[in-house]
Amino acid sequence: MNGKHQTEAALELLIIDRSLNAAEAKISALKNAHLAVHATSVASETALFVALDEKRHDIIICYANHDSLDLTETLAICRKARPDAPIIVIYSEQSPESLIEAMRQGARDTVHSDDTERLELVVKREFSDLQARRELERMKCKLSESETRCTTLIESSQDAIAYIHAGMHVHANPTYLEMFGYMDLEEIEGMPILDMISKEEHRRFKAFLRALGDEPKEMEVQCQTTGGNTFAATLEFSPATVDSEPCTQIIIRDQTNQKDLEEKLAQLSSQDAQTGLANRQHLMQEIDTQVKAARKGQHKGSLFFIVIDDFQELRRELGVAAGDKLLEHVASSLEELTQSRELLARFGDHTFTILSEKSTHVDVEPMAELIRTTIEELGFINNDQLISTTASIGIAYLDKTVNNSQEFINQAYRACEEAKSAGGNQYMVFDPEDLSEKYTETAASDAEGDEAIVKMIGESLAKDNFRLLFQPVVSLQGDTRENYAVLLRMLDGQGNEIRPLQFLKHAVASGQMVDIDRWVIKHAIETLAAERGQGRKVNFFITLSSTALEDDGLLLWICDCLRDNKAKGAWLAFQIKDIDLRAHTRSAKRLIDGLKKIRCQIAIDQFGTNPKAEILLKHLKADYVKLDQSLMADLAVRQEKQDNLNQLTSLALSYEVKTIATGVEDANSLAILWTVGVNYTQGYFLQEPSPNITYDFNSV
Repeated sequence: MNGKHQTEAALELLIIDRSLNAAEAKISALKNAHLAVHATSVASETALFVALDEKRHDIIICYANHDSLDLTETLAICRKARPDAPIIVIYSEQSPESLIEAMRQGARDTVHSDDTERLELVVKREFSDLQARRELERMKCKLSESETRCTTLIESSQDAIAYIHAGMHVHANPTYLEMFGYMDLEEIEGMPILDMISKEEHRRFKAFLRALGDEPKEMEVQCQTTGGNTFAATLEFSPATVDSEPCTQIIIRDQTNQKDLEEKLAQLSSQDAQTGLANRQHLMQEIDTQVKAARKGQHKGSLFFIVIDDFQELRRELGVAAGDKLLEHVASSLEELTQSRELLARFGDHTFTILSEKSTHVDVEPMAELIRTTIEELGFINNDQLISTTASIGIAYLDKTVNNSQEFINQAYRACEEAKSAGGNQYMVFDPEDLSEKYTETAASDAEGDEAIVKMIGESLAKDNFRLLFQPVVSLQGDTRENYAVLLRMLDGQGNEIRPLQFLKHAVASGQMVDIDRWVIKHAIETLAAERGQGRKVNFFITLSSTALEDDGLLLWICDCLRDNKAKGAWLAFQIKDIDLRAHTRSAKRLIDGLKKIRCQIAIDQFGTNPKAEILLKHLKADYVKLDQSLMADLAVRQEKQDNLNQLTSLALSYEVKTIATGVEDANSLAILWTVGVNYTQGYFLQEPSPNITYDFNSV
């Protein structure tokens, strides 16, 4: 909570030495100096090339008295392969002149082979400097990106924006030029702002300019175009800089465009900003309408749920910008397939849907195959390289048996998951008789369904038939610690995953939730200890149910698990739902106080929907709040949601609590989260839950 945690970074070290035993001695000395070292030792030129090719090293230690490697050549090879990695030369008999020459050739320092203590200090200094240089480069990139975004926003803005200095124009965007009837910026550079104001307003306008201070102000005035036409507009004035020189920014909002603006806002509220397709909100509204008609027997149709296979891997390989272009390419190709009475929407980050009136397999399945082949033959090229793409497609039919919109979408989603599990690049049609569908809320509502699920839970506990998945919790503020949220899945007899929503309420009712909580904690700590044993600085967020809050023996049991696995409480954050904390305040506070004593951290899950959000922060020692994913829906196009998020972030900051945004599914929302100061984000946009702990936290 005090915000003083530092990033625990492991040092990737390459040692070039004639003796591997001598190299191991140096490695041991550095580890004894409390450095987290991942070291690679090489003794030949061939091994050196292999090592440089396989891994990005932070520091290179090179032995000057190598029998078969020339120091000058070795330095040149290392500098070429790893220009940012500091090189430290270890010597025993070299002359001062040769050591100075080594530094001229790129070595950062030289250390005598017997001076272990100085080597430790030099390595620490160089690693600290390297991290600072890398952080500086990241900040420079962020600054450059921010400046580019600002320039792009100004140039593409629908508002007229100009900059004046001493009453004269120094810059204006195309909208401003068009508003006043000019073709080119050169026409107004150096022109007085008074030339844009109706003569009758000059006296009042001059007085307004003289009174301008450092605070933003606005003025309603009659403007005048180059042709002499006048129009009413509101001018907003604020301090700014252009080319490091102070000036005044003017934004003009033409009142005659207010209706057009309202129409555009209405359009944006139903449109995905990146692809121009319908967004999830608009899709859900249309599905609601069609489901109601279908329930009355007045409509039939189908839903295609389309997910790009392995997209997170593609994005890591291509980069964010190229990944976005690929999604735009997919959207454009799907648009060409979609008929006028069908609705194509972007449902999530790399998920698209088509709501169609096709209602028989004769029409639907050829359409699904056409979608599959279109994406498979997409032909997306990045840096002269053809990128292979495939998709998994789930199909659900809409008729009067569908109870509600969510059920309809879930059916298409489940079919898509089946297609992914079968290897992807194919389509599946939802089959209500499929075994994996026997445990939906509808099927489980009768006694037979309840009994079957309770039995399955018992068998899963006895046979370890659960699976942990991991989803990265990524910092938006430069923290590269490897945080993961731990998620649970139960496996049926065929190995199909069953989500917690389908079985947890039955576990609570049957008294099995205590055992499930403990199963998750035990296996999560075992996994965490294994990762830490490999030198990775991994931390887990583990969910505690409402039942766990009343489990008097849980705290001691957690202590036993930590001791048995030689794990530390500081590696864990336990997350508890807002609603459960309010319902079990005393027992929750007692458990949280105990967890804090063993240095575990606490996160309040599903935070921000209760109007009395501050109460929990006042009375509980929380380290994080995980913002409810409903707060992220349509965040990019709804100002009131952005304002609410800003208030919640400020509230958490006032209690020194870090914020985590969940359910983030698009880049536009990510940009807003960064702007309002959210600390971390978790969602499918970054990575789907995975059984592997392999996310690259340096890629964000």
